Amino acid sequence: MTKTQRLLARQEQILKDMRALADKESMTPEDIASYEAMETEYDNNEKQISILNKQAKREEDDNKPVNGPILSSVNEPLPKPYKNLVHQLRDIKNAAFGNVSDELIKVQNAMGGNTQVGQDGGFAIQTDFAGMMMASAATAGNILPKLDSYEVTDGSNSVKWVEVDEDDVSESVFGGVKVFWAAEAAKVAATKPTLDERKMELEKLMGFAYATYELEADSSFVNTLYTRAFNLAIQRTLEGAVISGDGIGKPLGFLNSKGKVTIPKEDGQAAGTINWKNISKMYHQALNKSSVTWLMHPDAHEQLDFLDFPVGQGGVPVYLPATQEGQVDRMRGRDILESDHCSELGKEGDFNLVDLSQYMLAYKGGVDAATSIHVQFLTAENCFRFIFRANGMPKRSKALKIKNSTKLRSPFITLATRG
Repeated sequence: MTKTQRLLARQEQILKDMRALADKESMTPEDIASYEAMETEYDNNEKQISILNKQAKREEDDNKPVNGPILSSVNEPLPKPYKNLVHQLRDIKNAAFGNVSDELIKVQNAMGGNTQVGQDGGFAIQTDFAGMMMASAATAGNILPKLDSYEVTDGSNSVKWVEVDEDDVSESVFGGVKVFWAAEAAKVAATKPTLDERKMELEKLMGFAYATYELEADSSFVNTLYTRAFNLAIQRTLEGAVISGDGIGKPLGFLNSKGKVTIPKEDGQAAGTINWKNISKMYHQALNKSSVTWLMHPDAHEQLDFLDFPVGQGGVPVYLPATQEGQVDRMRGRDILESDHCSELGKEGDFNLVDLSQYMLAYKGGVDAATSIHVQFLTAENCFRFIFRANGMPKRSKALKIKNSTKLRSPFITLATRG
């Protein structure tokens, strides 16, 4: 029983005792003194309970796992004085020369920045443009929409969550919880789960764009062009990091995760080939077969056209290529996705079976932009630098051992080098 629970139980008893005294026909001086003492104790307990609840709330907020989009604590909507991105970029260009517009000051102040202009002009992009770039990229392509993605609001630069620390469920679950049949154990041992708090800091993702002085005349075209260009650039950069990022100043890719499982090549297997035994072993070591996707380099995908399941002297097809527009190729009932961010054919990482919902991606809608006056002077172009913040990593840091098996299971399975 916690201290708060003990105090609440005591409060109930005090109220009963106070009621008993108050119901007397005639209270003696001792009864009145006792009543007043209990009243003082009751008030003090109320204050303690309030303090304990506030402290518990602070600790809960500080250690709260990320289980949904983090909501902004600011009720006031941020100002949006600009109608499109290029109009703000034009003001950022002028700010590099010291001419800071009122609209730019409004956006900067609302996002906690300042209006000092040094060698380069640096200002936050209006939130609806910034969020549009990042959110559009996070829902584009084949990989990013399948990730477990969270948007971090302006008040934070990191996310926290609690992971069950387990690598073996053959004897226990949740890293140590066991139950026993009463007839099998004279004394049941106490067990508890093992939890590990994890934290992920957002990293900077930087981009550069150039525009000539026609920017101001063709603002509608350039606005659309910039938005599409940065959506695509963010998408490709993030997808590459999700697959093979080293985790240093960027997301940790599943190919570099300690929780992945690598399936060795078969004896005598030719370089750069994929055979049915590879596929079977990968499929059966997936942690959750119902949510996995085949993810491979286009050159590895081509190998599947010549893949047979051996039956006697001949063979039968083992995967189903798409036959109608809008469909995707499938194998063993799971979709096949291509990405040139996967390793080259024959190298580890060219052919993978992954549960992308077990990869966490966090990103911040706020975008920072700066323009260089030096590039303007030399080339008659405007150079805009954009800074985004994002990070990601697999949710599980360990592969899992199950009962009566020596094979490890994981949400991320890859085929070893064949060469």
